[in-house]
Amino acid sequence: MTLSTVGYGDIAPQTGFGQFVAAIVMILNSSMLAVPTGIVTVQLSAMQRRQDQKLTRACQACGQDGNDMDADFCKYC
Repeated sequence: MTLSTVGYGDIAPQTGFGQFVAAIVMILNSSMLAVPTGIVTVQLSAMQRRQDQKLTRACQACGQDGNDMDADFCKYC
């Protein structure tokens, strides 16, 4: 944002070409932050979804689901 002098107000591009270049630089700077943030957010939510769908099994005694596949004992009974 510093390249386009946005937010300062004391110095701004005067020509049409300068204003165009400043607009392009602002868009590119914003996308450099927004695009990776979106990618990271999608990957984090996908990891959370995979953890939520972790394989579990039901207890044969009480029928409660949610026990880990490698558990020897039920955590509910």
